[in-house]
Amino acid sequence: MKIKIGYLLSDWKDGIKTPLYWDTDTAPHMAISGITGGAKTVSAQLIVNQLLDAKVDISICDFKAGGDWDNIVPKDRYAEYTFCDDLLTSYYQSFLETILNKGHEEKYIIFDEFSSYSLFKDSKAFKELMSMCSHLAFMGRSFGYHLIFISQQFNSKVLDTAIREQFCKLYMGQTISTESATMLFPNCEIDKSVHLPKYCGYISMPERELDIVQMPYLENAGKLKKLLELKGKALYG
Repeated sequence: MKIKIGYLLSDWKDGIKTPLYWDTDTAPHMAISGITGGAKTVSAQLIVNQLLDAKVDISICDFKAGGDWDNIVPKDRYAEYTFCDDLLTSYYQSFLETILNKGHEEKYIIFDEFSSYSLFKDSKAFKELMSMCSHLAFMGRSFGYHLIFISQQFNSKVLDTAIREQFCKLYMGQTISTESATMLFPNCEIDKSVHLPKYCGYISMPERELDIVQMPYLENAGKLKKLLELKGKALYG
């Protein structure tokens, strides 16, 4: 499945809209990071909009419970705050059953504020979380299971390095810190003094080491949320 992430900024400046696509068959997982107000959530919602059009199975964990993700999928596929434990475990159990049955599903889980969720765990619970994430990250593609994690940061205290390397990485924001550049794009040279235009960010995919992506401007992001709710209702009933 190919999901449009945005457009190449280098072409956008010249009035040419060259789309950038995330190929989930090549890289099954996506990590979306960035500064507060950098359009992380809107970027993720644009992805979910396409997933709803494709009629795939979607689960949503919103640890911050900020209202950005409610009413899109049925209640048994949605969780907030500590209830995210049960939904993530249920998604993982479905993955294990699919492996045992030698099946293939097309399932996605979106997890907003994954860093806060990880840091909330004690050491034992964190190891258990990383064990699940590792299994899904390394074997998910073979069975159709996909992770979309949204977080302000993705250091080793949030997501183990080996797991993080299995993800496409998208960083939204006009500036990027040294830590974020090192964690997300360790093999790329980024001039951190550069101030990107609004609604831009950095993206790294297997076939493209580093690009600057331009997101379309949304005058009213709330309308996108309403659209997701309508599509979710039509899809799930």
